[in-house]
Formats: sequence, C-alpha cells, structure tokens
Amino acid sequence: MIQRIVFFGVLLSSVLFTAPIQDHRLNADALSSLAAALDIPSDENLVAATQGRWLRRPGQERWEMAEISQEKREFVLRWAEEQGLFSPWMPSEPFYDQALILGATTFRMESRLAFLVDLWKKGTRFDKIVWLVGERPLDPRVEGLTQRAQTEAEAARILWEEAELPEEMRQLPVLFVASPMKEGGKRPNTADTVELYLEVSPKPCSALFISDQPFCGYQFAVIKSLLPDAYLFDVAGAGVQSTNHPAAGAILLDSIARWLYQENSDASFK
Repeated sequence: MIQRIVFFGVLLSSVLFTAPIQDHRLNADALSSLAAALDIPSDENLVAATQGRWLRRPGQERWEMAEISQEKREFVLRWAEEQGLFSPWMPSEPFYDQALILGATTFRMESRLAFLVDLWKKGTRFDKIVWLVGERPLDPRVEGLTQRAQTEAEAARILWEEAELPEEMRQLPVLFVASPMKEGGKRPNTADTVELYLEVSPKPCSALFISDQPFCGYQFAVIKSLLPDAYLFDVAGAGVQSTNHPAAGAILLDSIARWLYQENSDASFK
C-alpha cells in the first residue's frame, strides 16, 4: 500500500510534464561516429541515409536480412555494447497499474514473459497483465508452437496458459489485445498494437511495457509518440545474451534506424 501511495505521488508530479518515467534517446555523438564508420557522409541527412541503407526491405522480417560485412559487423556489435544496447532495461518503480508484453516471435514472447516473471519475483508489482499481439501467421522457420497455433495471438495464449508463474501473479486479470492483419497482407506493428490498446483500454494508467534488447529503444520511442501524457510508462527488457545470430549486425542497424526515425517523426515501425 505504501508503495502505491509513493508511486501515486510520482504520477501526480510527472504527468504534467512527460509520459515516460525514464526517458531514453540515442547519443548524437556516438551515432555520428557509427554513421561515419559505415560510410555515411557527415553532410548527408542522417535520418534519410539510415532509412535508405540500414532499414530492412518492406515486408522483410528481421530473420530474413542479409548480414553486413564481417568488419562492419564487428564494429557495429562493439559500438552497440558500448552504448548499452545489449544491456537490460529495468523498471524504475515498485508498482505499475498494468504490465504489457509486446508481441514478437514465439521464442521472444516466451523470453519476455520469463523476464516479467523474474521482475515479479524480485518485487515489481502490477494489477493487470496485457498482451499486445497481432494476428500475424507464425513462421515455422523460426518459431515454435506452429503445430498448435496459427498466429502470434494464439501462441501468446498458449505461452500464458502453460507458463510456470507465482500463484499471486497467476491470479491477476489478463487481457489479450490482438491487432488484425492489415491490407495487403501486412502484419500489424508496434504502433498498431498500442493504438488498439488505447481504444480497448482508454483509461490513463501507469504502464510497464516489456520488450527485450536490442529493441527496447525504438519500441520506447514508438510508445512515447502514441501514449497521451496522462499515461506514465516505463519500458523494460532483458539484455542480449548472445550476438551469434548470423545477421546480428544488420538487425541492430535496422533497429537503430527505426529508433532514429521515430525520434524525428510521427511515423512508427516495428
């Protein structure tokens, strides 16, 4: 109870100024160094350049990207580690009204749920759990549960029902907000799921969004651009455990490009 009273005081003092409890931005000097190392001239528009060179093709998934050269890969991974893009993001408050798990591949959703369980065991509390997922078809090349579920939304329900949870956490109300596929067969993105959440649950609250690295930054920027100021929020997520993915460098650059774009535009990506 005392935790909630303290947090309510923080909410009242913060809501008039900004939605994020902890703000996050890309380091401009470090970003310039990265761009220079990857042959982007200093007089070129950095947002436009990174959109054209680092962003994956429309309709392409991260796991379908081709890796950059070995030399550039090593530089990008080292740069990302120095900038904390492999480090976990932790919540700053002991209590939130809602914890919201952002949809992803089945393995990432399982990892995000496990991270939320770990936060609970360490003392972070919330009154409700929300899954922000999409009706995206599962891809058997990179996902599990494809024999039992057809979509990301269906897989999230299975993961929730079969997870080992602390009993008190298991008793919390849970809501699944599933965004439909878009015209042309495009899957819903982070912005789509957040916008639908605001329609389904329009009452302002304190919210803890769960992602994982290296995607916390750009998803934070998307959420910040969409949530009304009356919502107070954090983004938290587990750190990177391995950089052995064959396209780790390309995936990082894609994520950085989206984060940079989001900081300089109202548009959203996932």
